[in-house]
Amino acid sequence: MSTIRQRLTWRLLLGWTLLLAAGLGIAYLTTRAALQRQFDERLRAQAMALSTLTEQDSGRIELEFTDQFMREFDTNVSTAFFQIWRGDGTVLERSKSLREASLPRRYGSLHAPEFWNLELAVGPGPTAHRRPIVARAVGVKFQPQTGSHTEKSAPPTDAILVVAADRRGLDQALATLAFVLAGCGLLVLVLTAATVPVLLRRELAPLDRLADQTQRITAATLSERFPTDGLPGELTPISTRLNDLLQRLQGAFERERRFNDDLAHEFRTPIAELRSLAELALKWPEARNLDTDRNTLAIAVQMESIISRLLAIARSEERQLPIALETVNVATMVAAVCQPLQARAAARQLALESNLPPALEIHSDPVLLRCIVTNLVDNAVAYAPARSTVRIQGELQNGRFSLRVTNPVEHLSAEDLSHLGDRFWRKDAARSSAEHSGLGLSLARAFATGLGYTLNAALNGDACLAMTLTGPVKLERPGQPISTAEKPL
Repeated sequence: MSTIRQRLTWRLLLGWTLLLAAGLGIAYLTTRAALQRQFDERLRAQAMALSTLTEQDSGRIELEFTDQFMREFDTNVSTAFFQIWRGDGTVLERSKSLREASLPRRYGSLHAPEFWNLELAVGPGPTAHRRPIVARAVGVKFQPQTGSHTEKSAPPTDAILVVAADRRGLDQALATLAFVLAGCGLLVLVLTAATVPVLLRRELAPLDRLADQTQRITAATLSERFPTDGLPGELTPISTRLNDLLQRLQGAFERERRFNDDLAHEFRTPIAELRSLAELALKWPEARNLDTDRNTLAIAVQMESIISRLLAIARSEERQLPIALETVNVATMVAAVCQPLQARAAARQLALESNLPPALEIHSDPVLLRCIVTNLVDNAVAYAPARSTVRIQGELQNGRFSLRVTNPVEHLSAEDLSHLGDRFWRKDAARSSAEHSGLGLSLARAFATGLGYTLNAALNGDACLAMTLTGPVKLERPGQPISTAEKPL
């Protein structure tokens, strides 16, 4: 869990670093653009002011300029500079702050002036030793105002004005802003790097406890449950789902243990009988008769039957049953199932009554369907009280069929219905009966599910058990087998 926490910490820090860098970068660029736009507007205002002070009179262009109102153009200040040319390139006027330097003649219109950055060597002392300063300039081309002595017929004269200003203050402000933003970003990253692991450790502590408890779960501790009280809202559904999973696993393990116990119980008696017969045959070989071989064969057939049924159930639950669909006449099939059971029914004075429409035909697998009906009728004949009646009924309704096998029962309660499909479960105490292994209804349920049918058990008011098989008349696509935990019985 610590490795996951470290990986999560690094990912959070990396993501936060990228977001913070993007945010600070946008803030810096936005502020820089605003400051430079403000600087350019001030330059443009100075250029507009100088252009209004420029007049043309009788072909001459004059600048009515005074240092009293624009001290920044003075030699002692030297923070702003300007230079004016005639349209033919003749220099008309220049600020004292330029000294011997000259501004480049670049320009735009009054409505769309041209701005650019440049370096000027305007400091005191010899030109070769002057340290250049970084400035920003604006250039415009305009027509000076006409003086009072200018003839109306005289053509207008163009003038070019370039105004520049020292931008070192702007650059220092931008550098300070970049330093402050970088320092704040670094401080935030340091604080984030220090707090994120602590917060993750605290917030993921419940998840760590869940992981530790999950790691300690074994087959012997499936009865334990994860806590749901005091957990964050995000982890409560996870804990609930894990508890549901543990409950299903516990039920599955209990069923497997019960199955193993029942299987051992079922095989213990026939194996003991086989061992006894073998020991008697070895000890007194001259006393061996045909009954010994018959008993041995009967025991082997019983064990083979149990194993075959278990394998059939396992194949059904693993969706490995081959299914061949064809038209089946239910009345004819039930008659064929009841015929070999008539002798057993007569021995117990049972009556087998079949009430099925002759035209009851469905589209299904005849082998699996017959196995289901055989187990249902055989179970009814075996457990119905003597001198009672086993009834088999069927009907069609709304594209579905139902086949019901009803027989009276003794000592069977509603609580027992959920166990009718369990392997090796029998209500009576004769668990070692050679006739029934307790797998008939389990096999019937597995085959019914494999075909997409439903097999339900119910107790009627007259103490009769009704086993009802229902499903579509025309089976287009077999149903998917379900686990033993999802029992329709």
